[in-house]
Amino acid sequence: MLSIILAIILISLIFAPLGCISLWKKYIYFGDGLSHASLLAGSISIVLQLPMIYSGIIVAFFFAFAVFALKNTAGSNAIISLVASFTLSLALIISYLNPQTINITNLLFGDILAISLDDLIILMILLILVICFIWFFYSKIILIVINRDIAQIKGINVKTIELLFLLLLSLSVFSTIKIVGTLLITSILIIPAMTARFLSKTPKQMILYSVIIALIVNSLGLITSYYFDIPITPIIIIIGVMVYIICYFFTKK
Repeated sequence: MLSIILAIILISLIFAPLGCISLWKKYIYFGDGLSHASLLAGSISIVLQLPMIYSGIIVAFFFAFAVFALKNTAGSNAIISLVASFTLSLALIISYLNPQTINITNLLFGDILAISLDDLIILMILLILVICFIWFFYSKIILIVINRDIAQIKGINVKTIELLFLLLLSLSVFSTIKIVGTLLITSILIIPAMTARFLSKTPKQMILYSVIIALIVNSLGLITSYYFDIPITPIIIIIGVMVYIICYFFTKK
């Protein structure tokens, strides 16, 4: 139980700030594409009996570099859809060829009870990377969000920062897919940030509030799941949406 609580805390701290940056940079569709591509990482991991982190790194680098390299050819959303469809198709073919090995249900919905010490270590490393990324690039990220052209004129390496963010987001998604599942990963990434936007006046406030909201929502989801014996990830999403609606009407009023 302690490992599950720690995993929930780490996931909250990792995804809340990444969700804020995703909203600012309008990378929501990228996260959605990652959730489809993560099925390929899970399938490769199961078939080759590799830790999810290794197959996740391979697919994360492929997905991020493919989108980053091709986004100017047909628009970001179109390329994300293209790459996501390709990786999802590969995953389904691998699953079809190995029906007795791959359990698609586990990949779709995750299993937090399968959390291991290695998973917790990976989450801790990811949290450190997220903190370092925001610490070193915060002001540059804000300037890029406000005006990409001005950021380039000021000598900021926009493409490098964007690529680093996409890689970090990809690794975070693929490293938690075993716990959260592919269907709901985008919601856990985005809902706290969307809710925090109602309550915030500055970007720093939005990051702070999104972390607090994520911790509260995920903790309530864990408690509800424990006492009512229901899947944890769906109930987290339901509670998150309810909190979002409450904050919307509260701020509107």
